[in-house]
Amino acid sequence: MKKFLMLGLIGLFAISIVSAIYVVNSFVLTTDVIEPFQVEYAIIGNAGNWDGVMDCDDESLTYQVGGDVDVGGLYAGEGRKVCARITNLGEGDVDYTFSGEVTTGLGNLVECTYAFGNPVVTGVALGSVVTYASSEIVVADDAVPVLDCEVTLALARGIAVA
Repeated sequence: MKKFLMLGLIGLFAISIVSAIYVVNSFVLTTDVIEPFQVEYAIIGNAGNWDGVMDCDDESLTYQVGGDVDVGGLYAGEGRKVCARITNLGEGDVDYTFSGEVTTGLGNLVECTYAFGNPVVTGVALGSVVTYASSEIVVADDAVPVLDCEVTLALARGIAVA
């Protein structure tokens, strides 16, 4: 019985030693979370079919902040390469997801989705540098003719989970 009492007292003593600390000094850190990404877009092949060679880091490309773009009609097999130029203002590496989703088809959403698909590209924007992400928007070879398909392209921080 004395052993159990002794073990109990030792356990109580150990707990009291661990929890008996004296805070000498402390401070509070106040900060904001700031958006690290500045994103601009360019379309390769906007005046014709993407040649499959020109890439997003080509100096002749004109990047813009965003906005809607009407590329006119595309024939089966034709495509455009949509580039996102991500300037990571922060010093940390940040995952990103660049995705395209067919969001509108005037009574033909199924056909539009089949024609363009919903491409998703993931990667890492390294800290304090420019990273290029791209998505190929290509009409399926066997797509039926449809009108007014809208593909929403978006760049998000983090990896999208399907």
